[in-house]
Amino acid sequence: MREIAAAEPKDQQLMVALRIRPLNDAELEEGATTITHKVGDQMVVLMDPSEDPEDTLRTHRSREKTFIFDTVFDQHASQQEDVYCATTQHLVEGVISGYNATVFAYGPSGTGKTYTMLGMDAEPGIYLQTLTDLFQAIEETSNNMDYSVSMSYLEIYNEGIRDLLNPSLGFLDLREDSRGSIQIAGITEVSTSNAQEIMQLLTKGNRQRTQEPTATNQTSSRSHAVLQVTVRQWSRGTELMEAVHIGRLFMVDLAGSERASQTQNRGKRMKEGAHINRSLLALGNCINALSEKGGSRAQYVNFRDSKLTRLLKDALGGNSRTVMIAHISPASTHFEESRTTLIYAYRAKNIKTRVKRNLLNVSYHIAQYTDVISDLRREIEHLKSKIEKQEKEKRSEPNTRDAQVTIPPNDTEEERRLQMNKIRAQLIGAFKEQMEMRHSLVELENTNIELHIDTSRHLLTIAEDWSPRSWEREKTHHMHRERPHGDEEPPEADTEGDEGESAEPHEVALAREEINMLLAEQRKTAV
Repeated sequence: MREIAAAEPKDQQLMVALRIRPLNDAELEEGATTITHKVGDQMVVLMDPSEDPEDTLRTHRSREKTFIFDTVFDQHASQQEDVYCATTQHLVEGVISGYNATVFAYGPSGTGKTYTMLGMDAEPGIYLQTLTDLFQAIEETSNNMDYSVSMSYLEIYNEGIRDLLNPSLGFLDLREDSRGSIQIAGITEVSTSNAQEIMQLLTKGNRQRTQEPTATNQTSSRSHAVLQVTVRQWSRGTELMEAVHIGRLFMVDLAGSERASQTQNRGKRMKEGAHINRSLLALGNCINALSEKGGSRAQYVNFRDSKLTRLLKDALGGNSRTVMIAHISPASTHFEESRTTLIYAYRAKNIKTRVKRNLLNVSYHIAQYTDVISDLRREIEHLKSKIEKQEKEKRSEPNTRDAQVTIPPNDTEEERRLQMNKIRAQLIGAFKEQMEMRHSLVELENTNIELHIDTSRHLLTIAEDWSPRSWEREKTHHMHRERPHGDEEPPEADTEGDEGESAEPHEVALAREEINMLLAEQRKTAV
C-alpha cells in the first residue's frame, strides 16, 4: 500500500479545559467551603484552606494559586452543550477529513468525568453530541463522498484490556508495530450507520464496565474506558477506491485518582484503586516529561509504564488533535486532589502534537493482483499449446511405430506376441503422459479460478472493511525516517514477535498470505 503525498505534519498545542462541579450534599454536610473561583473565561484561583489569613508571619506568602487554561467552566454556568461546543465540536470536521482526534476526561474520583463524557438522558454528554454532529456532517457531504463508520469500546481494568462489546474474549493483548502504532489484538469492531446505534452499543458496553460504590462516589468507575470511532471516506463514482481518508476519534473516560483513607476501600476495591493510581501516576509522569521544553521530542518519555499511557501515546505526543478536560471539586476537603489536578492540567498546556492527515492509496494492491492473474493466464496458454503439440505428435506416433515394428511373416508366434506387448506398453505410456498433462492443465485452471475469487474477496475486504490501524507497506520506511527519535523505546519481550509485522487488520493479512501461497504454487508449476 502506498501513501499519497499529504501536507507536512504540523505542531499543535494540546487544548486544556477545566470543569468545576458544584458542591455535593456530602461536602455540604461536612461543612466544606468553596476554595475555587473562576475569573473570566480562562482563569481559576485556588485558595489554600490550611493557611490562616491572620498569620502575620506569613503575610508575604500568597494564599492564592492562579491557573490559566483554554477555557474554564464553573459550577454556576456549566451546561453540557456549552462544554461540548467549546472543547470538542471543532474536532468533528477534522475526523471526517482523515485526522485523528482525542478527548479525555481527567481528574479525581467523583468530580463528574463520566457525567461530562456520557451525560444523562436529558443532558447528553460529549459522546452523543459528538456522534450526532459526526453523522450529520457525513450526511451533508454524502452526495459526493462515500463513508463507512465503525466503533470499538474497551476498558483497562487492573492493567488488563477487556472488550466491552464482547467480554467473553477475556483480556486482550496490546501490541505496538514497527511504526509505533498501537493495536489491540482481537478487539471487536462494529460497523454503524447512525449515532443511536453507537449509543446503544455504548449502553450495552457500559453494563459490562466495572463500576462499584465507594465512600466518595456511589457509581465510581473502577476502570478507564476508551471509545474509538473510525471514519473512512472516499470519492464516489470511481470503479476502484484510489484514495481513502481514515480519521479516528478516541473518547476516553478515565477512572479517578483516589485516597484509600477517603474512599475507605478494602480488599478488592483497594487493589483496583492501586492500579488506577499507578496508571494515572504514569500518565502524570508522561505529562511532566512532555511539558518540559514545550513538548520537545528530544526529551525521553516513558509511555510503557502502563497500558493507559501506551494507548494515549499518540494523543499526548503523536498524530492527534487532543483535548483534555480536567475536573475538580470546589470543596476545601479536596484541596490536595484539586491542586494536583490543576498542576498536571496546567503543565499539559505545553504539550505539542504533530498532526497530519491519514491518506491511503490502494491501487498498489489492485495492480499486484492483476499482474498475478495475467501471469497465470500466460502460463495456461503456454501449457495449452504444449499439450496440443504433444497430442499431434502422439497421433502420428502409432503409424511410425507400426512401420518400425512390422512383423515379418516368418517370425514365430512368441516373437509376434512380444512385439505386440511392446507396442501396447508404448501406447499406454503415451496415454498416461497425455492424461498427466491434462490433469496439470485442469489444476492450473482451477488455481486461476480460485485466485480470481480470492482476489475479488480480498479487494472487497480492502474496500469495505478497513481496519483502524496504519497499515501501508511503503509508508513504513517514510514513517521511520520522519518519526522523531525521542519517542523510540526498547521493544518489550512479550510483543517482540509481533511488533515487526504489518499493522494490517487480520482479514487483509490473511489475504496477503493466501496470495503469497498462490504465487509460490504458480512458481512451482512454472518450474
